[in-house]
This record gives sequence, structure tokens and C-alpha cells, in this order.
Amino acid sequence: MIAVLKSNYRHLLIDLSIFLCLFALPSIAHLFPFPLYLIEPMRIAIFIGYLLSRNTGNAIFLALAIPLFSFITTGHPVFYKSILISFELVLNIWLFIFLFQKIKLSPFLAMILAIFISKILYYTMKYTFLQLTLIHGSWVSTGLQSQLVVLIILSALFGFLFNRYFKVSKDV
Repeated sequence: MIAVLKSNYRHLLIDLSIFLCLFALPSIAHLFPFPLYLIEPMRIAIFIGYLLSRNTGNAIFLALAIPLFSFITTGHPVFYKSILISFELVLNIWLFIFLFQKIKLSPFLAMILAIFISKILYYTMKYTFLQLTLIHGSWVSTGLQSQLVVLIILSALFGFLFNRYFKVSKDV
């Protein structure tokens, strides 16, 4: 029982830390000479949360909550876009865990495939939302080349962290 309480407090502390960082992110973003959203801070936050907690349920909670938290606190992204992003991030973390644990891919390959597949489904849903006029704008607003670069860098970074520092077994 005490171990469960410690684990829950640990997850709560991790989540609160992530939310506080993301709450401050819009202010911090103005310090950088490039748009910070290009490096996908929500995706990074979710995978940091997963690495620190090693808990699938907690990672899925973060994937659902972070875009909605951002919408509530900053008004950005707009509500329906927050839903799209939440769906993409939940799918991303679920696919990563599935590919890593069940299919036994390396963390690097699992991450690349999870991001790639979740982005395909995100853009499919975004197209539908655009057609239904739930959201406005262009179908692909961030260049595909920059998304590919971020996909490779994030996959390499998290693959390295999984293998090197966290020594996460495939039984996590």
C-alpha cells in the first residue's frame, strides 16, 4: 500500500512539474529566435513523463491533459485542435509502448514508427476537421522537412535515453 502511495505521489509530482514547465513555455518561447513549437514540446513532455514514471496510464493521462491544459491556460491551440493533438499524442505513446514491449523493436525504431503513424492519422483527422470547418487554416502548417528532422532527432534522443540512462527493459 505504501509503495502504491509513493508511486502515485511520484507521478503527481512528475505531472505537476511538467504542467508548470508547459505553463511557463509561452513566456520562455519568446526568448528563442525560432518558433519553439517546431520541436514539439508537448510530445517531448509526454515522453519525459513516461521515462520518469515508466507508467503507461500516466503517460496517456499526460497525452490527454497537456493539450487541453494548454487550451485552458493560453487559448492555444484552439479547442478542436487540442482534441486532435490529444488524440495524436495518446496514439503516439500507445504505439510506442506497443511496438517497444510487444513487437520488441528498439526504442529508436519504436519511436520513429509511433510518431510517423500517429502523424498520418493526425493529418487524416485534421483534413476531416478542416472539411467540417471545426478548425481553420492549412492542412499542413509545419513543413514536412522540419517534421522529419524533428522525428529523427526525437527518436534518436529518446532511443539513447532509454538504452543508456534509464535501462528500461522490455518488460516495463
